[in-house]
Amino acid sequence: MKNQPIKRSEDMRLLSRDHHFGLLFSWKIKQGIARNVDTIRIRDYLNFFWSQNLRDHFLDEEVLLFNRLDAEEPCIQAKKDHQQIVTLLDAANAADQGDYLVYEKLISFLNDHIRFEERVVFPHLEKVLSESTLSSIGYFLERQHHEFIDDYKDEFWK
Repeated sequence: MKNQPIKRSEDMRLLSRDHHFGLLFSWKIKQGIARNVDTIRIRDYLNFFWSQNLRDHFLDEEVLLFNRLDAEEPCIQAKKDHQQIVTLLDAANAADQGDYLVYEKLISFLNDHIRFEERVVFPHLEKVLSESTLSSIGYFLERQHHEFIDDYKDEFWK
C-alpha cells in the first residue's frame, strides 16, 4: 500500500515545504555521489544549502515549535537530531577529498529526520498546541519565513 500524503496544518505548511527542499537537497547530493562528482563541489553546495535554508529552518522549528514543549520526547529528539545534523555538516566540511561516506551518512540521517518530523513531531504538535498557538505560528511564518530559492549555479547533480 502506498503511503498517503500527510495532511498538514495550514499554519505549519511552510515548514513542511522546507522539508521538501531538504529531501531534494539529499537527492541532489546522492546524484552527485553516483556521478563521482568532486566532493569539493558537493561540499560547496552543502554550505550553500546550510546558509540559505537549513540553518534558519532549524532555528524556526526550535524557537517556534520545539521550545514550547521542551520536555516532550518528540521535541527533545528533534533538537538532538538538529545537533547531529550540524555535527555531520562539520564532518563533511572536514572530510578528505573524495570521501563520499560522510555525505552518505548526512543525507541518510537528514532524510530520516525529515520523515520523523513529518510523521511524528508535527502531528504531535498539531495535537497538543492550541489553535491560537498554531495560528500565531502560521502568522509569524507567513510574514517572516523566506522560501528557499535554489539558484545554485553548479548543478553537479544533472
